[in-house]
Amino acid sequence: MNNTVVTKLGAEALGTLFFVFLGACVVLTAGADSLTVALGWALALAVAVWIFSAGGGHLNPWVTVGLALRGKFSWATVPGHVIAQLVGGLAGALLAWWLFSSSVGDPAAAAAVTHTGAEGAELIGALAAEALLTLVLLLVVFGLIGKGGWTYGLGYGLAYAVGVLAIGALTGASMNFARTFGAELSATIADAGPDWANIWVYLVGPAVGVVLAWLLHPVLTARDSD
Repeated sequence: MNNTVVTKLGAEALGTLFFVFLGACVVLTAGADSLTVALGWALALAVAVWIFSAGGGHLNPWVTVGLALRGKFSWATVPGHVIAQLVGGLAGALLAWWLFSSSVGDPAAAAAVTHTGAEGAELIGALAAEALLTLVLLLVVFGLIGKGGWTYGLGYGLAYAVGVLAIGALTGASMNFARTFGAELSATIADAGPDWANIWVYLVGPAVGVVLAWLLHPVLTARDSD
């Protein structure tokens, strides 16, 4: 493995770590203030992208897969990026737990967890919410990727914030399996109320959103060019 590959994977791991860590800290500090929480996640993502852009600034397995579907990213490098993001997400969640556990206790480990209380038929709504907001997020990424780090980071962060505001009450607004998996595993380690039963929602829903974004983006860009 050459130094370039190590740098890119390290940037993705560290960027995802900072994103999850900073976002979780905002959740722990802001509590139920949804606007502050959404702004916090937006700034956390933007800052992480700006600092750790060497890996492409994905910080999200769905972004990596989406760009590979569009031919903008090599499929051969997808597994490494996704593993780096998952490791970073776990490390970020554990770091937030470690810092806040003395004052908040073990629930600090669940700060970034994306739980859904949906059951039965209601799960369809949770799936649809994650799919639709991942679709929006990926369309923004597709439109901004390659247009400069500051523009991309800010737009990416704001799109994520819209998702948090829109469906935070339904699913916790994941749109990023590295965030969900890392926080869930952290909560499991801390015995702080993990909810693995519905983890599939955060795989299936966003996966559908990625495919929809891949199919729709060429149509939307073709209309823009008319």
